[in-house]
Amino acid sequence: MELEKFIKDNSDKLVQIHWNDILNDYAKNIVLAQIVLNNLSKEEFFKEESNFFESINRRINDYIENIKNPNYQIAIVGAIKAGKSTLINALIGHELASTNVTPETATLTKFKYSEKNCLKIKFYTKNDWDKIWSDATEKKATTFIEGYKQLNADEVKNLLLNKKDVYQEFDSIEEMKKEISRWTSSRSKEHYFVKELEIGIDDLKLPTQICLVDTPGLNDVIDYRSKITRDYISNANAVIVCVNAKTLRNEEFLTITKVFSKARYKKDKVYILGTQIDIMNSAEDWQEQRALWLDILKKEECYGNASTAINHLLGISSFAYSEASRLNSIFNRETVLKLTHEKLINFDEAGKIIDLISENKYTEEMLAELKKRIINFSQIEKVNKIIQKELLQDFNNSMITDFVEQYKILVEEINNFRNNYKNILTEKKDDLERTSEELNKKVEEERRKIEELEKINASLEQKIKETTDSFNLDFGKLENNFKELEKGIKKIKIDK
Repeated sequence: MELEKFIKDNSDKLVQIHWNDILNDYAKNIVLAQIVLNNLSKEEFFKEESNFFESINRRINDYIENIKNPNYQIAIVGAIKAGKSTLINALIGHELASTNVTPETATLTKFKYSEKNCLKIKFYTKNDWDKIWSDATEKKATTFIEGYKQLNADEVKNLLLNKKDVYQEFDSIEEMKKEISRWTSSRSKEHYFVKELEIGIDDLKLPTQICLVDTPGLNDVIDYRSKITRDYISNANAVIVCVNAKTLRNEEFLTITKVFSKARYKKDKVYILGTQIDIMNSAEDWQEQRALWLDILKKEECYGNASTAINHLLGISSFAYSEASRLNSIFNRETVLKLTHEKLINFDEAGKIIDLISENKYTEEMLAELKKRIINFSQIEKVNKIIQKELLQDFNNSMITDFVEQYKILVEEINNFRNNYKNILTEKKDDLERTSEELNKKVEEERRKIEELEKINASLEQKIKETTDSFNLDFGKLENNFKELEKGIKKIKIDK
């Protein structure tokens, strides 16, 4: 009953983990343990263990935060104009990743689920900036340096370097988009000093655990920024590499080899996407290009075998997906011609659709079928499936195992603390009992000593009395003798 009352009294402090029942129980148990430990930490007896209480409290907080908001980090990598931002926009369901980004404005940007639309901005430190400027000067990054000077970015440099993170919430995506542009636009002097953006979206079209990371280019002339991407690839759970489907340029090849060199222990978590297949003349053109890519990707420095390469190379069209998503009941001749121009439908089909529209015979079902066909062509939903079924499923399994292990470690440390203090308290009790017994012995010994001293004192007093009496007797006799002597002297007469 005491345990039930304790749980009831602290029910408002318990957290709910909705995505896994086992971990939900673990979270409840560890929070209850934390409450007990926090209460103990206030006791005078445990003051010397303040370091333990601070450490275990911080780790429990981290554990709860991670278990509430577990993230699967997917780094999106690609050369400039490789369709990276368009892919991200298709995956998140909003056009928040700028498609006009140049190497000079590249900023590492994270996209993840949040209960509210929000933006967190992180800034470079002075030490970061010194390295960036040194790289730019050494590598003669003319565009970067000239743009910096033209915008007179020095005006805000000291205000933004070492600045604390800025966090903002927004009622709408459009408001947030404007604020993102303020910090990332090449026309803004502030963008030079922004190290990282974290964008929270309340209706993200991906699982809540997913965090998509738009990275600066691996081939950035400013090596310090490239290093940020290299490090992120090493730490990410998975990597998606965007390359232009139409060409096999040296830049794409360098990007791929750099990715595999940093992800050599998770090659099965690297996916290569040939982007912009919509601009190719035909599906056959992509198949020919794909064969060239596979010859490279099956080599040891990449996937190491043809089977993995085939399963991890995909042709996509983020643009086609975006266009299909915009199709609605307002579907007219202009829309059809636009789709034809964009090579998403051919001329013969376009003519038939226009005829049906003019006769009011083009139904919603027909539009839905066209939309579905273009979406299937885009392969974006297949990318979504890869993320959710292959990457995320593996992550969920390993993540649960990791959280269980972390829970066991925390419980073990708490039990060790409890057992240690149980032993200490037992020892103190034994010490007190031993001390009490020894004290009683000492008291008894002192009592005996006192009795002996009292006996000795009594004996001494008797001796003193006897000595005093004897002295008095002898002194009396001596005094009598002196008196007799004095009498005898008086009787003797001496003649002069």
